[in-house]
Amino acid sequence: MKKIFYFGMLLFFFSCSNSKPEATLTFTRDTYVGEWPFSVDEIEVFCSGYKEIYCRTKNGKTYALNGSAKGASENNPAINSIDEIWLDDPKWAGLKIAYSDFIKEGLQLCEDKK
Repeated sequence: MKKIFYFGMLLFFFSCSNSKPEATLTFTRDTYVGEWPFSVDEIEVFCSGYKEIYCRTKNGKTYALNGSAKGASENNPAINSIDEIWLDDPKWAGLKIAYSDFIKEGLQLCEDKK
């Protein structure tokens, strides 16, 4: 019985110690080429789960960017609505500035995790 316990503890130790740090990409309003779509000056994009793309702001809030992330975090109070920081497009009434570039970069992070 002790052997099983120690074996289980050993597995737990190695499963915790081999975790990779979360890969992120940081984007800023000043360095972004194109029209900046957010009311914050900086976001950190990351991949979680199966192709769920999120961004985190300097104040610690996290936002779901793509449909997978929105679906997975639907009942998670820690994930905020992107509408809080998503800017209107000044050229087109009723539309928002596209942020698909950030989703594309986030999906690349998912691929690189494999």
